[in-house]
Amino acid sequence: MNDSLLGVYREIKNCSSCPLMNREKCLRRCDAVYHSCDVFIISQALAERQLRLSGVNFFGADGLAGNTGKNLEAFLNRFDRTIYPLTDIQLSDTVLIPKSREGFLPVYNTEITQCFPGKAAKGDRKPSEEEMSSCIDKGFLIKEMEIIKPKLLLLMGKLSRDSFFRYVLKESYPESLSEHIASIVDSEIPVKVVRGLHVSVLPIQHASGANPNFSKMLKNDRLIELIKKALV
Repeated sequence: MNDSLLGVYREIKNCSSCPLMNREKCLRRCDAVYHSCDVFIISQALAERQLRLSGVNFFGADGLAGNTGKNLEAFLNRFDRTIYPLTDIQLSDTVLIPKSREGFLPVYNTEITQCFPGKAAKGDRKPSEEEMSSCIDKGFLIKEMEIIKPKLLLLMGKLSRDSFFRYVLKESYPESLSEHIASIVDSEIPVKVVRGLHVSVLPIQHASGANPNFSKMLKNDRLIELIKKALV
């Protein structure tokens, strides 16, 4: 599995198809990946200062989790999952990312677009439709799913949800992310088939500290029950 993942990670690092993307990024660390991950998170794009600089999802070169990772950790802990790796990861002689606490299993994370989009007038630039469809067409995301074989996909944020449904599932979806999540809470997490892989697919709110809907979702006991059921 390490060789397969490393091959995908090298393809991602060497890709320079989108001229507006900042292609500078570390090669992802295979030793930081738990190969039996049953939860697979799909984000919008690389953040400026975490994986791109460290090679480890959610963590910066200083070994500290970013704000989104910290918020996401609180949500994942509700069903015994974590952003922390299974073993200590040494980034340098003086910087170490500590291993996960006992009883918590690491999740896998990847992005719709595998580069940092750069800055906009306010915050990070959102990837364009062309950039998202191009990156998905390269097959990186599908290859990662085929290697990891998760039970549950968490589509974090509206852009991730929209892109995955449009370009991968090729299905329609509600305009409102909150309404989409609410409709699932009222029933069950749907199972989708992606390249022969049967996987539960759940959109979630983005774990930004500026997103009040994430805090509401964090406290939704019914949603947590559904997630636990999907992971049995």
